[in-house]
Amino acid sequence: MARPPARCPVTAGWLLASLLGAGCAMGSSQLVVTAPVVDLRAKPSSAVPDTHDPLQETQLLYGEVVRALRRQGSWVYVEATEQTEFSHSGRWQGYPGWVPEAALAPADRLVLPLIVVVEPWVQAYEDAHLRRHSDRRFPMGTHLRATSFGDAVWRVELYDAAGFAWLPFRSARALHEARRLSPDVQRREIVRAAERFLGSAYYWGGRTASTRTEGQVTGVDCSALVNLAYRTVAVEIPRDAHEQFLKARPVEQPGPADLVFLSARDDPTRVVHVMLYAGNGHVIEGPGTGQQVRHITLAQRLGRPLEALPPGSVVDGQTVSYGAFLP
Repeated sequence: MARPPARCPVTAGWLLASLLGAGCAMGSSQLVVTAPVVDLRAKPSSAVPDTHDPLQETQLLYGEVVRALRRQGSWVYVEATEQTEFSHSGRWQGYPGWVPEAALAPADRLVLPLIVVVEPWVQAYEDAHLRRHSDRRFPMGTHLRATSFGDAVWRVELYDAAGFAWLPFRSARALHEARRLSPDVQRREIVRAAERFLGSAYYWGGRTASTRTEGQVTGVDCSALVNLAYRTVAVEIPRDAHEQFLKARPVEQPGPADLVFLSARDDPTRVVHVMLYAGNGHVIEGPGTGQQVRHITLAQRLGRPLEALPPGSVVDGQTVSYGAFLP
């Protein structure tokens, strides 16, 4: 990848100048997210806390690559190429939206991720002995470039600063090892990952477990809960419920880690909600604004047990269907 000329240093100011066409040639329009989590917005405005904010599209995690399209003030309009969706334009593309420029950096040194964070949030450290807290934390599903040291710690390469951060070994999983897990083990690990979100606040467009983070609204919606749980075993699925429905393999009855879809009322072609089947007639779901991620039986949720809910069943105007991404 081409680097900018020496007279155009790679800084936030250089990024703005590049997007404005101020004489500093940009070798690529690719940028990388350098905040632990950042909102992707339908308009260049900050999120409204503790509400269903229709301008909230999704959230990006540290290290995600985006394609810059244009700038307005301190915001950059991007295509989030790692989160594919269909509904905005009737075609498959990366999620479009506005991101604060301060959360982005030129992607002049992209590295292949090697691990994925499997805890809801993990504290990073400045030393290999895990004694000095860094100012960084990473949420579940974050992909990082890291090296294992004695199966005790991970040394993580950072995009936005020279040097490294260190993570406890148990907090992340090597992607190559996750891909080698059998489907049965992957299913169990997906359900366990989803259970780590129990009690987290529902947040429309959110992609993290809820936590106290200054200046940042955190929480998870129904489809991000599923997306992130799958991500912990290196299985990439679409971010939104309708897109998950479009890509999933229809099944007659779900197994653990399969998906339970609900359509819009009186429109069976448009899926608006997804739940993760946990086995034994239970699901894990992010039910909606003002509520928390919960574990509930299908009989409680839909008024009928699983055996009385074949695909195509209609409950309160919503059509039920099931999908799988694993064998």
